[in-house]
Amino acid sequence: MKRFYVFKDGTQQGSTATRELAVDLIRQYQELETHPILRAEFSIIEGVKNLSPIPPARNRPGRNGAWSDKEDGP
Repeated sequence: MKRFYVFKDGTQQGSTATRELAVDLIRQYQELETHPILRAEFSIIEGVKNLSPIPPARNRPGRNGAWSDKEDGP
């Protein structure tokens, strides 16, 4: 899934589905700026969001399974 990530002065501010929405988000932030000398720098980075499938709970190891670091006992 393609996403457009918006950065303001190197900090991520959000992500959108289209480039046009990312530009609109930047314009909203620019309207809030108070002084032309203190203007922030904005960047748009196009990326792909990869979703890892999570196995259902019945397929994941439980308390005594391989993923557990707890020991049995009293």
